[in-house]
Amino acid sequence: MNQRSSVFDRLSDRVMNLDSPAYGDERERTVFMEASAFGLSVGLYAGLVGSVVNAAFGLILLPTVLLVLTILPAAATQWYARRRGVHLNALAEKSGARSTMVTMVAVCALMALTFAAMTYTVFAGQPLLPFPSVTVTPGDGPLGGAAQGAVVGGMVGAVAGIIGSVLSYRKANRRK
Repeated sequence: MNQRSSVFDRLSDRVMNLDSPAYGDERERTVFMEASAFGLSVGLYAGLVGSVVNAAFGLILLPTVLLVLTILPAAATQWYARRRGVHLNALAEKSGARSTMVTMVAVCALMALTFAAMTYTVFAGQPLLPFPSVTVTPGDGPLGGAAQGAVVGGMVGAVAGIIGSVLSYRKANRRK
């Protein structure tokens, strides 16, 4: 394990807060970490698919941002593990697991498709697919009403989440 303690090491320790009782017992901690890895994987694939779709519609900046946001968690995972003496690439190479190879091929293929669509847009001067024309007039028609409901519902849900988190925290502290 690397004994150096950089600003990033201290920050990651604070963010992770591994001594927190929120992780539960050993079994719950294991399931929590597995669930986090699953969520990370879903997020990575969603970002990659989103970048391919947006690149096909001729966008250049958004697919680039999505690729960066997709690579950033994977790079942070590699860094975090390496700082604690675990080399994820070496683990994958030693295991010989087919799933690792399939994952890497899928990730690289989606990145290649994104750059291929962006290359087409740059050289042809037009997107692979025409961007659908969708106009939303607030409160007008089903799309306008749905848009209004979605944004209001999102705000109400976010505020409810904040209130629920604070109440849950206070309830847990009262039980102590």
